[in-house]
Amino acid sequence: MDNTNKYQCTLKVFDDSLSPEKAEPMTVTVFGKSAGDVPHVTKVGSIIRLHRVQTSKYRKSYQINCDVGIKGAWLLFDPAIGVSPISESGKKHTFSPEEKSILSELRKFAKNYFTKNALKAITLKDAEKKHKDFDTICYVEDVKKKGASGKATVSDAHKTVKLDFSSNTKLPVAPEEVIRIRSANYTDKKCDTINLNEYSNILKLDQDYKSAKDLLKKLKK
Repeated sequence: MDNTNKYQCTLKVFDDSLSPEKAEPMTVTVFGKSAGDVPHVTKVGSIIRLHRVQTSKYRKSYQINCDVGIKGAWLLFDPAIGVSPISESGKKHTFSPEEKSILSELRKFAKNYFTKNALKAITLKDAEKKHKDFDTICYVEDVKKKGASGKATVSDAHKTVKLDFSSNTKLPVAPEEVIRIRSANYTDKKCDTINLNEYSNILKLDQDYKSAKDLLKKLKK
């Protein structure tokens, strides 16, 4: 929650008109008065429909702001299946046949892109030098939960560590998943446990995506 008493979620988005091969992804920031007003994205490749947003320019990049407390709205869709949103900011929405077609095309584009292109990340071993605020991709070997908190054992073939997630996070992980962790930290000089910042997130990767396939191939060796 920021100092204006609003919840905030920041996303990096792109489509075939703005792919990372051509330009940086666009930043979308969703503001809301409650946690339910902002999207909780759990998978790479998720699709979001934004309604009544504002576009602004920061330095040389454009940004999209969606303020649910004023008039903005969003629908969040699974990367692969369903024409109904998995979550939304409002109680009702309209969704035209044309938008269903757009959803289908975006899913094809996303799957094609992520099966051919790897996500930016560093290995757990290389992260020892940075120590804090690093992005990494791991395979979940084991999870031990107690309520909403717990620890997971994760590996990237270079190193195996514990992932400590606190009770105030909603970042569920399960064994045999490939995940991308944004903004992780090693907890001490031993570099055998990583934890999360307040603004960290964990996204699951489809195992057909290049980053996931590359990691699983290394783990089998």
